[in-house]
Amino acid sequence: MINLAEKEREIEIARARLHLLVEQKNGDFSNKDVAEQSIYLDKLIVAYELANGRRPSKN
Repeated sequence: MINLAEKEREIEIARARLHLLVEQKNGDFSNKDVAEQSIYLDKLIVAYELANGRRPSKN
């Protein structure tokens, strides 16, 4: 099982990749690659929150 520190590292890597993609796509948040990376990052964050004993908020 992945511990919280490993999940945090995975989140940071995904966040950095998302930031780079947004720059490469000139801020086009609707770009397919950007959207896919954003969804992936969201899923990592939800998994982290659940593993940390927190319920993700419903927005």
